[in-house]
Amino acid sequence: MWIELFLCLVLAHLVADFVFQTSASCKSKAEKHWRSVHQYLHALIVFALAWLASWDLRFWWGALIIGAAHLVIDIWKSYREDKVSWFVMDQVFHLLVIAGVAYAWTNCHDWSLPFGIELWHVAAAVALLVCWKPANIFIKLMLKYFSVNMPEEKEGGFNAGALIGTIERWLILIFVCLGRYDALGLLIAAKSIIRFSEKDTAKTEYVLAGTLLSIFIAVLAGMMVIGVK
Repeated sequence: MWIELFLCLVLAHLVADFVFQTSASCKSKAEKHWRSVHQYLHALIVFALAWLASWDLRFWWGALIIGAAHLVIDIWKSYREDKVSWFVMDQVFHLLVIAGVAYAWTNCHDWSLPFGIELWHVAAAVALLVCWKPANIFIKLMLKYFSVNMPEEKEGGFNAGALIGTIERWLILIFVCLGRYDALGLLIAAKSIIRFSEKDTAKTEYVLAGTLLSIFIAVLAGMMVIGVK
């Protein structure tokens, strides 16, 4: 099934785009565009991880297409503003390329998950990564788009909000996968009680909006895992 290879390649994409890519490299790409060496280093990492995720030496050409397309899309993205619409479009383009390569490869070659790995294992890994950095970035850009009152960021400081949001989404993901909706409701209620006791209305609105987006993403990710299990 092409969906198996697709999810493996998506996992490799998430690791390359959100785990191995630093804020410094993103800044360099946004400022220097195609002249930034980080554009090409990142594309090389994408190529290597896509090739590795296939567990097939013959897949080098598929990984090369993914890496080259990733470079072109990232250079195009570097000329765009830091908005949620461009972020989503950038990721959609990447996923379309990955889907096309996975479909074409599985039509030409027999392919299956190695080492007895099941499809839901890969889906769970993808869901965990989606609930981490991609979700944090998406939520931040969504709140910015709707002009929700946002607290000032501490430069170089520890971002407790991002950590809390990530842990919250991981817990929700686990509860959804286990079918423990009672625990999910308890978690949401507990956070609501804590936050609504604050007198700062602007901060409460920011947290409430972020929490609802966070729950939405985590529930969707959990449903994806359940759907392929």
